[in-house]
Amino acid sequence: MKALIGLAGVAIAVLTAGGIKAALPRAPTGPDPSEGKATQVRVTAVVDGDTLRVEDLGGRELGRVRLLGIDAPEVAHPPAPEECYADQATDLLVELAPVGSTVQLVTDSDQPDRDRYDRLLRYVDHAGVDVAHELLARGAVRRYEAAQDLAREESYSAAAADAQDADSGLRGTC
Repeated sequence: MKALIGLAGVAIAVLTAGGIKAALPRAPTGPDPSEGKATQVRVTAVVDGDTLRVEDLGGRELGRVRLLGIDAPEVAHPPAPEECYADQATDLLVELAPVGSTVQLVTDSDQPDRDRYDRLLRYVDHAGVDVAHELLARGAVRRYEAAQDLAREESYSAAAADAQDADSGLRGTC
């Protein structure tokens, strides 16, 4: 009983001296507050290494989704030929977010809803995997330098740096 009273006295002293916040255990931080609404959708097509076509789970077409934070090599747009590693990046996106699969689209409140081509700008998660992060980690895409202040910026930058250091994917091929 004396030990319990002693602990209570210490807790009161800590609460008085350092404020309530300092005495309470830290709560898990959870997702970044700038990550917004998450919506489940179905992948209907993979356009290239950073763009999907999706529909809602009721089958209504939602259009194209550009994965936030990454830039894939361009597929052929005649008369321009495809860029080096475009096919591999597209194939990897097919592997990570297969046509017919259900993925989660997550908004970033610090980013626009759509780009200049009217594509939705979203993080894409499939089966617990951040698809853009995995594309970066495997060296299939580059960081989209114009996209700063992303909720997932730190993770994306680290994945891109690791891929570059390892000379993996397009960095070792192109």
